[in-house]
Amino acid sequence: SEEDRNGQLLVSIRRIQYGKAWENVVAMQETDQTFEAPVIAVNRGGAICLVEGLRAFLPGSHLSGMIATEDLIGTKLPLKFLEVSEENGKLVVSNRKALVEQQMADLSRGDIVQGMIKALKPYGAFVEVGGMSGLLHISQISYDRIEDLEKVFQPGMQVKCMIIDHDKVNGRIALSTKTLEPEPGDMLKDPTAVFEKAEETAQKYHERMEAERKAREEAARDIVLGLGDSLDELGVNGDEDSLQSDGAGVDPLADVSDSLDSLLS
Repeated sequence: SEEDRNGQLLVSIRRIQYGKAWENVVAMQETDQTFEAPVIAVNRGGAICLVEGLRAFLPGSHLSGMIATEDLIGTKLPLKFLEVSEENGKLVVSNRKALVEQQMADLSRGDIVQGMIKALKPYGAFVEVGGMSGLLHISQISYDRIEDLEKVFQPGMQVKCMIIDHDKVNGRIALSTKTLEPEPGDMLKDPTAVFEKAEETAQKYHERMEAERKAREEAARDIVLGLGDSLDELGVNGDEDSLQSDGAGVDPLADVSDSLDSLLS
């Protein structure tokens, strides 16, 4: 009947659209795109987003700074794919991954960031910074020895830290508060005062590090300029037979090279 033909045509069009949607999604994953998609539903495990007309699951653990409640429905979120499987009809996305990648691109070593203590471990504290997880190692908290970490920090406490290293691929950062201490041990005595002066202390820290770097370069340059005298004393410009008799194969620059390495390390 005419109705059957129209119904069959409609099914065929939807099948083509469905296949095209999966093609687009696979291409987006291959290029690791960040994209926006609306939340259309929430459940106990997280939220459901609509990506290219397909339903994608957003786990609650991959929501950054939000909880999957009804208020989230209709909100457009930046997302990245965690899993794409056309065979199983499975799409899993992450809001946290998209935000972390964006934030990591703007972060540099030496930056001051604010975060919240999420957990304490024997080796240090984990700090959440804008959806990213940062490790504040116990050796980087203070110049003074810490006997009991729980006397310094508690979960939920707001802190300021300096970024001393980062892994932009995996979204991890290494943090320090001891570089923000005006005086050694201040983090144990009055951490609030340390955080209030964080930017000022960080500036002084950077200036000190830059001065030390220049001092190392000048010391290395002095050694290089003194090479001529060292070579003369070793007889490099003198009798070659004397050099051979003093020890063939001995590198007269070995000691100088070791000195340079130690100064520049």
